[in-house]
Amino acid sequence: MLFTSIVYFLFLGISVLGYYLLPSKFRHYFLIIASAVFYMYVKPSYLLLIAVIIIFNYAIGIQIEKSSGGLRRSTFRSLNLLLNLGILIFFKYWNFLIENVFQLIGLFSAKSTMSIPFLDVLLPIGLSYYIFQIIGYNMDIYRGAIKAERNIFHFSLFVLFFPKLLVGPIERANRFFPQLKKKIVFRKENIIEGGKRIVWGLFKKLVVADRISIYHSSVVTHAQTQSGETLLFASLLYTFQVYADFSGYTDIALGSAKMFGYDLMENFKRPLLAKNLSEFWRRWHISLSSWVNDYIFNPIVLKHRNWGNRSIYLGLFVSFVVIGFWHGATWSYVLFGVLQSLALIYEILSRKRRIKISKRMNRKLYNAISILLTFLFVTCSLIVFQSATISEAMNIIKGIFVNKGPFFYDKPSTLLFILIGCTIMMAFEIPAEFRLMKSRYSVRSNWFTQELSYAFMIIYILLAGVFDGGQFIYFAF
Repeated sequence: MLFTSIVYFLFLGISVLGYYLLPSKFRHYFLIIASAVFYMYVKPSYLLLIAVIIIFNYAIGIQIEKSSGGLRRSTFRSLNLLLNLGILIFFKYWNFLIENVFQLIGLFSAKSTMSIPFLDVLLPIGLSYYIFQIIGYNMDIYRGAIKAERNIFHFSLFVLFFPKLLVGPIERANRFFPQLKKKIVFRKENIIEGGKRIVWGLFKKLVVADRISIYHSSVVTHAQTQSGETLLFASLLYTFQVYADFSGYTDIALGSAKMFGYDLMENFKRPLLAKNLSEFWRRWHISLSSWVNDYIFNPIVLKHRNWGNRSIYLGLFVSFVVIGFWHGATWSYVLFGVLQSLALIYEILSRKRRIKISKRMNRKLYNAISILLTFLFVTCSLIVFQSATISEAMNIIKGIFVNKGPFFYDKPSTLLFILIGCTIMMAFEIPAEFRLMKSRYSVRSNWFTQELSYAFMIIYILLAGVFDGGQFIYFAF
C-alpha cells in the first residue's frame, strides 16, 4: 500500500475516523488491527512472521529484565541477537553471503562443481527497520535504560504501528511507550498539522523525487552514451531525488502518526545544508545513524578507549560498513559505507587545519564553501550507492570526466518541472535552516501565508506530480 496511493488515503481516513469514534480504551486494539490489515495488504503471509517476532521479543525482553545474573542476562541478550539477526540475514543477505563463500571456495578449488544453494525468498518490506527497532529495545532493557513492556498489546503496537512499519523511522522505546500511557483526545490541530506534513511529503515525492527519477533513469540506463555534463547533472539531481524521496516518505509517515496523536522521531533535519559530513549524518536518516551510534559506535569506542583516537577510527569504520550493508546485500553498498567512514576519519585528522582556515576567511563564505564541498562528496558517494555494482559506479564516474557529446535533456518541460520543484523545496529548507521562518507545520504561525502556500502546493502537485511513479527508494532496504 503505497503512501502516495488513493487506497492508502482511503485507509488512513477510515482509520482516523474509526480511531476517534471508539472509546479511548479500545483505540490501541483498533490500531493494532488496522496495522495488521495494512501489512497484510502487502503480503498476508508476512503477518505470521512479524507475529512470531513480536511474541518472541516480548518474552525475551521480560526475561532479560528478570535475569539478575550476568551470565543468564547475557545468554538471553545473545539469544535475542541470534534470532533477530538470523531472520534478517536469512531473508536479506543469505544469497549474497553464500555466493561470496562459494566464490571464495572456487579460488582455492579450480575443480569445484558445487551448485550454489540460492534461496528464492522475497524480502519482507520493513524487516530491516523493525528488526533494528526491536534489537534496540532489548539492548536498552539489557543496559537497564528501560523496563520491559508487560502489556503485549502496547508492545505489538510499538512494532506494528503502520505509519512507521515499512520504512521507519526506527523508533525508540523510551519515546514511543510513554505516548501509549497517555490518554489521547481528539484535537483538530493534530489533524491539520498532520495533513500539512502529508502534503509536504507528497510534494517532495511526486513533484521532486519522481520527476527527477524519470530523467535520472533515462540517463544512467544509457550512461555509456551520455556526455560527461549530462552524467554530472543527473548525479547532482540524484542527491535531491534520494533526499526528497525518503524525507517525503518520512513526512507522510510522521503526518499520518500525528493524526492519531503520536509524535514519531524526526528522521531528517535539512541534511543538504550540512557544513561537513559528520553534521550531514547527524541530519540524514537520524533514526538509523543515531541507532548505530548508540549500539555499535559508542560500545566499540568505550571498549577500546585505551587506544585513543584509533578507537574512534575503528568505531567509524565498523559503524559505516554496517550502515552500508544495512542498505542492501551488494558490495557497492559496503563501499558506500567505507567511503563515509574514511571521509569522517579525514575530518577528524584535518580538524585543526580546517579551524585555522576558517579563522582566516569570512565566516559566511567559509560556510558556503563547506556546504558545497559536503554536497559534492555526498553526490559522488551516492553514485556508488545507486549502482548495482562497483564497476558500474566507476564507469559513471569515469564518464563524467571523459565522455563527450551533447547535453541530454529530453524536453524543456522536464528540466523546468525539475528545477521548479527543487527550488520550491529548498525555498522552504534554506529559511528554516537560517531561522528566517517558523515551523511550516504549525497551525499558529503565519496562518494566512501557510494556508495560501499549502493551497498552491496542492494545486502544483496535481499539475506537476508524477502519479504513475514507482515505490519509495527505501522500500528496497
